[in-house]
Amino acid sequence: MSSSLKPSLRERRISARRLLLGGLAIALDAFKQTDQYKNHVVVAGQTPLQRFFVAYALAWLEQTRDEQLRRRLLSDVHAPAKYRVLGPASNVQEFYDAFGVTAQRRMWREPAERASIW
Repeated sequence: MSSSLKPSLRERRISARRLLLGGLAIALDAFKQTDQYKNHVVVAGQTPLQRFFVAYALAWLEQTRDEQLRRRLLSDVHAPAKYRVLGPASNVQEFYDAFGVTAQRRMWREPAERASIW
């Protein structure tokens, strides 16, 4: 493949972000089909949607040394784990609903600025 046809790191990063958002949307749609979601049972003070998003965040939990993070930022198409959670979640209305995120919170993103896959 010619180097002029090879996607740039920026283009590959955008694709990776789309995949994260798409994966979250599919997982959320699947979760909404479960009895756990439909019965709206609160467990340990958390609603089903809150538990879904907490589980999503925990799946990406990792510790990275600063030097490793710098190296990844320069060469890896994937965002650091923190942003693999914050980025997609801040584009999903159910996240706002689950945690009562309002315009006064740092996680707020204006609805017109939220990315959408489907």
